[in-house]
Amino acid sequence: MSAGATTTTATAAPSGRHLLLLMLLYFGAHLLSRVLVSGALELDEAEQALWTQRLAAGYGAQPPLYTWLQWAVFQLAGVSVFSLALLKNVLIALTYLFVYLAALRAMPARLALLASASMLLIPHIGWESHRDLTHSVLVTTMASATILVVIRLVERPRAALYLLLGLVAGLGILSKYSYALFFAALALALLAGPQGRKVARSPWILASALVALAVVAPHAWWLLDHWQMASERTLAKMEARPGAVVGALSGLGSLAEAIAGTLVVLVAVWAAVFGRAAWRSRSAGPRSAHCVFWLRYLAALAALLAAMVVLGGVGNVKGRWLQPLLCMAPLIWFGCRADLDGHPRLRAYGRVLVGFALVFLTLLTLRPFYDGWRGRPGDLNQPAATLARALEAQGYDGRGTIVASDRVMAGVLRTRFTHARVETWATGAPPLRLVEGEALLLIAGAGHEAWLRERTAALGVGAHAGVAGELVLPFTWSRPGQPEAKYRFVLVRRR
Repeated sequence: MSAGATTTTATAAPSGRHLLLLMLLYFGAHLLSRVLVSGALELDEAEQALWTQRLAAGYGAQPPLYTWLQWAVFQLAGVSVFSLALLKNVLIALTYLFVYLAALRAMPARLALLASASMLLIPHIGWESHRDLTHSVLVTTMASATILVVIRLVERPRAALYLLLGLVAGLGILSKYSYALFFAALALALLAGPQGRKVARSPWILASALVALAVVAPHAWWLLDHWQMASERTLAKMEARPGAVVGALSGLGSLAEAIAGTLVVLVAVWAAVFGRAAWRSRSAGPRSAHCVFWLRYLAALAALLAAMVVLGGVGNVKGRWLQPLLCMAPLIWFGCRADLDGHPRLRAYGRVLVGFALVFLTLLTLRPFYDGWRGRPGDLNQPAATLARALEAQGYDGRGTIVASDRVMAGVLRTRFTHARVETWATGAPPLRLVEGEALLLIAGAGHEAWLRERTAALGVGAHAGVAGELVLPFTWSRPGQPEAKYRFVLVRRR
């Protein structure tokens, strides 16, 4: 791959300043919307609020980098919905920026901007990443950063870029384990071409590998002792039966469905806007080096995914798992269709992208209002601020230990009582260590009353309970007469 981007006219090419301004406006609007609409949390947000109470080499089924970054943001900006939304929107914005910079190496500036913005049409990037994803957001950012580094490295190999590649690869693994599949497909695509093989033969590739190993080593050491905990949940989601070939057709069908769900909006919009020109190039010349490279990447990725499904016995593939693997789909399409520069429908396509962006922002903002209005409240309708005030009215001072019946409630209370230690206590888990003399708040949502009775009995705190009771609070954005949120709690003042 060599730098061969053609230039477009000054009026057509967006400046870096304009791009930065657009990104600040769009992602700033998402950040403002998230903060103003609800003080409650979705599941992934709640998990981050809980895990960041301590720094560790691992936190469960996912690698720790996102939690480390969230911990750092909390230290700077406080534990809040704002801090949670800030990190996510910065990472999504960086993904678009990295893809734009990578696309500039292969196509005119206007096409590069459209290639980056077109990721909005991938549902798990344009919608789900803003709604409730964390590790998938980060690994997509690291995949896009890797693309940029690799393209620059192939164009002009330098020691600094080799070291940067090792750093980015290590951080990618610490983002989500599926990054390894992306990197393997990328490596195979590189090795299939002479320029890529030249990069791989450099002695600096060993230094790159050592940097990656150094970055991953602390978590890898932790993983050796926690392998079952880290893999069990993921294998269950994948419905994996290693060595089983009987369900191969079912697994391949699930994979095809996930790929279609990832790309269907992109393909439909391209076809609707450009018609036959979406698939028929006006140029009869050979494909560019960038286009050839990315076609090799797609071939390698298809082979690796098929092998994973068939040999690994994977029966279920979720669309969000493909997000870092196919985020570059618009870059590939525009990179192989440089003849679209100057196409009369490019302006219309840009308007379509703006329309989708505004629709997604509007729907994400209105979602809690709609859920509350129809009487089917979601996590964002939980009355976070009202619950915190009600507990304070019952005598809770915001310190000591809070034990909640589920992770979402625990995360919400963590953002409200930042000086408290907040935990969940699942059935069969070892007893919690309580600090003598600190307050203890046990709280359960509707349907978890049995959990509260069992935990109270297990701690032997019934006779010492200062306050016990039920709180009935209206859901946020609900209409009068709609169902209300119910919580039972036990507040223990320990001596």
